[in-house]
Amino acid sequence: MILNWKRWGAIVLLFPFALLSLEGIFRLANPPALRYYRDVKLLHAYHPEYGVTLAPNESRFVRHYADLWQGQFTTNSIGLRGLEEPIPEKPKLVCLGDSLVMGFGVSDEDTFCSKLNGYEENGTEYQSLNFGVDAYGSLGSYKRLKDLSEKIPNIKKVLFFISPNDFTMPDELRAQGILPDDENDALHENDLEWKNKFRVQFELTRVSYLLQALKLAYEQTKVKWAQTKYVMKMDSNQITESPLQYLKEAFIIPVKKLTCENSDTFICPTPIPNLQIQCSDTPINTNDLEPLPETTTRAYDKMIQFSKDKGFEFIPVLLPMQIEEVYCRQLGKYNQLGNYALRAKRYLESKNIRTLEILPYTDKMCGREFTIHGKTKKAGIQDYYIPGDGHLTKLGNLWASESIRSALKDIK
Repeated sequence: MILNWKRWGAIVLLFPFALLSLEGIFRLANPPALRYYRDVKLLHAYHPEYGVTLAPNESRFVRHYADLWQGQFTTNSIGLRGLEEPIPEKPKLVCLGDSLVMGFGVSDEDTFCSKLNGYEENGTEYQSLNFGVDAYGSLGSYKRLKDLSEKIPNIKKVLFFISPNDFTMPDELRAQGILPDDENDALHENDLEWKNKFRVQFELTRVSYLLQALKLAYEQTKVKWAQTKYVMKMDSNQITESPLQYLKEAFIIPVKKLTCENSDTFICPTPIPNLQIQCSDTPINTNDLEPLPETTTRAYDKMIQFSKDKGFEFIPVLLPMQIEEVYCRQLGKYNQLGNYALRAKRYLESKNIRTLEILPYTDKMCGREFTIHGKTKKAGIQDYYIPGDGHLTKLGNLWASESIRSALKDIK
């Protein structure tokens, strides 16, 4: 009996020792993939009203685990990206939105919101402040605007950047359990139990390398399993409906013909490798599109009314975030991925709110000279977006800031 108690005692003592040892190993090894997620995690803090915010007074050099991008990420005393503090007496232009606005992919000074600093209109010079936080939907943006407006005086213009991730999601991703941000907000908006659990796991994974690694592994396993189930379902359907076509695609690999091209010849728009982009000659009739979800329209209504109450100029911005949409535009055609913008614009116009459309300014993208790795080259569309990531490159942020400046002046 005593021996059994000793054995159980040893097991009880060994378990926390093993956990502490694993924690130490992860911290010492600090593998690149975990280091990236770790740095991003520590840039954030829990917020009781809208879940996650940026932690104040943080400074980290973040390198993407696949070396897609790297940059200095700094926050000021109230958790806004960049070192600059609000200047009380100066009129403010704020950028409101998700990770594209926050500026994943570049250093603080290279975000388009930072480059809007000093924007001048009718003799008034504005200080730009970045309210962006990654993974925010429309409702999260409204809550952040409401929260920060109580801390920052003299806000005059609110640029709200509408993201397709707010209320649209391709069927193949939805089948994998990935939902739009607004839909996620609607599911958890009044779920106190979920919010309490989220806070516990957020704080624990912020403290522990090991727990964050386990959480990441669990989430990746869920995604991979969902992807596997989706592929199996698609294959099963094709086997049932078109068995000969399935066999052809599965076992007959087409021979790619190599073509010799003159590398000195620059084509506009430049071809986009690895993407089968389909363009249409005419845009879809907006009456054929689904209306926006209730969560989205409710958030828009709240932002519109709040801006009126506070005297802000509320300016929704449609900044193209999908390379397919830009490519088709440069061919004089349209891509269905731009339908999210048509849906948002239709609703906002019904509320007498004018949108700032940046898609026409993509005509200036192709052929622009820029310097990279010490060499000057002409830009193709792909040079403005981080490959496989979707965020703007340094050149993309520069183009966005210039285009937004021009668009703001053009609508006056």
